Amino acid sequence: MILTQTVWLLTPVQWYLSAIPLVVRWSLLGSWSVVRLVKRLASEQRLNSEVLMGAAAGYLLLGLISGLVMISVETIQPGSFEPIGLSGVGTAGNPPVFQWSPVFSKINYFAFICLTTVGFGDITPVQPIARMLAVTTAVVGQLYLAVVMGILIGRFISVLRMN
Repeated sequence: MILTQTVWLLTPVQWYLSAIPLVVRWSLLGSWSVVRLVKRLASEQRLNSEVLMGAAAGYLLLGLISGLVMISVETIQPGSFEPIGLSGVGTAGNPPVFQWSPVFSKINYFAFICLTTVGFGDITPVQPIARMLAVTTAVVGQLYLAVVMGILIGRFISVLRMN
């Protein structure tokens, strides 16, 4: 994973397909991590600060993974997100992807806006794959909240009944 990311960061933009393995790996890693976390939360018998911190960490992980997948999609298909596309940054001499860290921070911001379903509208997914990612991020964010809140409220109620 680290080797793939390093190759991606040092790759000139003209080799845009180098981000495809990252999209697949980050998606699988994020899915596996969140499913594992929810199972772990469901197996906890008591509600404590560690469980609450784990639930919050899972939500943040979803946002970060979404941002990583979105920046990879922007690398593969420039102009997927407007008005911050890589195509607008300039490609003189095909600089490596890591020179676009401001673009990454804006897309990461957009990922969290999608995750929370706030939708300010300042960044717009233009390409079909970007739109699918935005919708998927929003749906997954709400499903995560529903499932985790259900688990946590169930644990809290069971603690109240025991007392």
